[in-house]
Amino acid sequence: MAAKRSAWLLFPLLSISFVSLVVVVVVVRFSGQWAARPMQFPGAAGLDDPSPPAPRIAYFISGSDGDGHRILRLLRAVYHPRNQYLLHLDLRASHRQREDLVSAVRSVDSFVASGNVNVVGKADYANREGSTAIASVLHGAAVLLKHSKAWDWFVNLAASDYPLITQDDLLHVLSFLPRDINFIQCSDKIGWKESRRIRSIVVDPGIYLAAKRDIFIGTQKRPIPTSYRFATGSPFVILSRKFVQFAILGWDNLPRTLLMYFSNMRSPQRGYFHTLAINSKEFCDTVVASDLRFGSGAAAEEELPSPADLGAMLGSGAAFAGGFRPRDSLLDRIDAAALRRRWGRVTPGGWCVGDGGWWSDPCSAWGDADVLRPGPGARRFEKFLVRLMGNTSVWTSPCGPL
Repeated sequence: MAAKRSAWLLFPLLSISFVSLVVVVVVVRFSGQWAARPMQFPGAAGLDDPSPPAPRIAYFISGSDGDGHRILRLLRAVYHPRNQYLLHLDLRASHRQREDLVSAVRSVDSFVASGNVNVVGKADYANREGSTAIASVLHGAAVLLKHSKAWDWFVNLAASDYPLITQDDLLHVLSFLPRDINFIQCSDKIGWKESRRIRSIVVDPGIYLAAKRDIFIGTQKRPIPTSYRFATGSPFVILSRKFVQFAILGWDNLPRTLLMYFSNMRSPQRGYFHTLAINSKEFCDTVVASDLRFGSGAAAEEELPSPADLGAMLGSGAAFAGGFRPRDSLLDRIDAAALRRRWGRVTPGGWCVGDGGWWSDPCSAWGDADVLRPGPGARRFEKFLVRLMGNTSVWTSPCGPL
């Protein structure tokens, strides 16, 4: 086996019934070359064998002025009692909007019973062009770490995002993956970003002023550091708990060193976690170069991709999509076609045991949160992961010496 890491990734070729015959592909690294070989997952030979324990996800959902209703709708769409949720309306939103969001959360019995939805009371600024954006994400991750020790992955979403599969679909498929994977759409091919973003000196007034101000961009350029390699990509990440702990607690000095440089960089949320991961010997081999979103890629880095038609989104098999307008009619179609979610209700799952009649809410009564009922979305997501993992470019790791 290779010195860095071997046989660390398992993912299933699974059917969508509760119990299924699972074939696992193990990706093995030999002398820098990736090779795949089929292998039977332990205990999966029988049709009655259970799936592995489902993971838990910590969601940080953020928005700005007027986004309360969008955050609440997104929360209902991605809700599952196994997960943790932290909602953040930045300081451009009024305190009344945060109070209304809290009241709306408290009005949903399943949220109150599970006790897994919280709202940031002391809000942050989050200018996506400045360092307040990454500071807000790190703050949210730190709060989620403190609040619960049970989750496996951290996911940051914006109010303009929406899921394309149910949480039962997502948790079921992710249950077959190692919990140390980090999904970060990134590349160390910097190009034009070196001059425009990395070498620029930017000051975000939101760090030290209690009022919204535009960022200041200096006229001078700074040299590129030579002690670490830069990476850039999507601002939306899916991080393992251990990597989040590393970023927050920093048991070596790399997270703090990078944060000092990124605090004066333009759009640091498009590079901080990416650069941290590829420069860490412990985590560089855990990165899959994807954020599991529809339309994500280098061409979509500067702007959120405009949602395409419903068929293209669902056909992609991706777990999330972004760039939706407020009250976009496409969200209603996703609810009906992919989530089976009705207006004002949470996405139903195996934990919902209420009457499923047309006028009743199946999630008005709940049972065992460990019960998952994956549907067609799990098959789409499984195929998406198979295509993703089979693409050797996602394993072209920029880890290593400069």
